[in-house]
Amino acid sequence: MNQQVTERKISRGHRDHLDPPVGGRLGIARKAIDAAIHFGRFCVRPNARQMFENGQPVEIGSRAFDLLVVLLDSRGLVVSKEEIMHRLWPSTIVEDCNLRQQMTFLRKALGNCRDVIKTVPGRGYIFAADAHTEPLGPRAPSPIVPLRADPFPLPPTVVIIDDDQDVRESLKDLLRAAGLRVELFASVQEFESSVREPLPECLVLDIMLPGRNGLDFHAELANARVELPVIFISGHADIPMSVRAMKAGAVEFLTKPVRRQDLLDAIYSAIGPRTSTI
Repeated sequence: MNQQVTERKISRGHRDHLDPPVGGRLGIARKAIDAAIHFGRFCVRPNARQMFENGQPVEIGSRAFDLLVVLLDSRGLVVSKEEIMHRLWPSTIVEDCNLRQQMTFLRKALGNCRDVIKTVPGRGYIFAADAHTEPLGPRAPSPIVPLRADPFPLPPTVVIIDDDQDVRESLKDLLRAAGLRVELFASVQEFESSVREPLPECLVLDIMLPGRNGLDFHAELANARVELPVIFISGHADIPMSVRAMKAGAVEFLTKPVRRQDLLDAIYSAIGPRTSTI
């Protein structure tokens, strides 16, 4: 009798792992269990725990997938780090670095669409892309897009614009040790006077700069439709400033003194999965 009860408990636990109940740790609504969530060129099937890009399956870790579902479930609202950690690790105390690591894995899985996940400093994360849910049923298969050859024969170039020479030199040493090419500038004007094709793969931009500040320069890039991933760093940040930067499409907004791993994670996220081999 005891053995039968134990077997039933194990079986029920296994089913719960594969198919989270309504109100469970992921909070997926029952009506979404038999549906697919679409955003951009991606399709997510929560019940099957699968993600597709242009019809091709995407390799993504179990915890990173759970993180994506939590963000999708937020429907465009900011989700605090505490809520995410509670829903990903409901009965375990974990360090913040675990969440940052899973966020890095998720952004790498999203590739060039990684910037749909925005960091709101001091508040949490937000999924910024439009997503819609469709019932699963017969539909034409998505076209399969062949992989393109790597367009970057050289290591990615990161430009740092900061009027503090000590900050520039410190970040240069960090990024070069990570295998990245680095160019340093003290102002926006100095960068513009030397800009050339091709553009760098990423821009690390201070907010308070002589002449034009970083936020205004970022807005000019957006208005000119220049696709250049931007990571803001600032020693004088406030919430309105960070919200403005993230709404304008910044990859990250980090406060000084910048933690080295946070900056590297942001840069890897901005450049894409290829940096994982550097």
